[in-house]
Amino acid sequence: MQPALPDAIQQRYACRKFVADQPVSLGELALLLEAGRLAPSAFGLEPWRFITVTDGARAAIVHACHDQPAAATAAAFIVIVALVAALDPDSVYVRKQFKAEARDGDPAPIHDAYRAFHRADSITEWAKGQCNFAAAHMLLQATHLELGSCPIGGFDAAALSAALRLPAGESPALVIALGRCAHAAPQRLRKPD
Repeated sequence: MQPALPDAIQQRYACRKFVADQPVSLGELALLLEAGRLAPSAFGLEPWRFITVTDGARAAIVHACHDQPAAATAAAFIVIVALVAALDPDSVYVRKQFKAEARDGDPAPIHDAYRAFHRADSITEWAKGQCNFAAAHMLLQATHLELGSCPIGGFDAAALSAALRLPAGESPALVIALGRCAHAAPQRLRKPD
């Protein structure tokens, strides 16, 4: 029986080493991507896209992640990419998202609020922060599927962008390493409140 959500929250931890030769299935990856797709985002912009890697660019991703053990032993990766250029207030992407968010109503109030908020000098960091909502959903889904996961924020952004052939205007936000964890969950160390 799959764990309940509070159990998954309690059991989730960052796996630092994965078991070799135990792949993450396409079905499991699909469930993880769906969990990310359903994540909330400010203004309903969903300023992300997800790239799964199970082979091909794997070695370059490991290197871009500074050869961390979690990256080096992962069976698969999901890289969450912030869609920075698409977030211009006048972009087709923003207009489409606001039309959907208005649900057949007037999107102008949403658009006006976003215009007041948007600053080109800080939108990259804001978009990367939004990507963390999708990451949180994926990490909990991984635990629910009894997969090990490790969010990796320490990476060489230029090397990772090159490995993934990201176009200008897209920025890597987070790498999630996935697989079957090689060790049992350590005792949770959290502040009391």
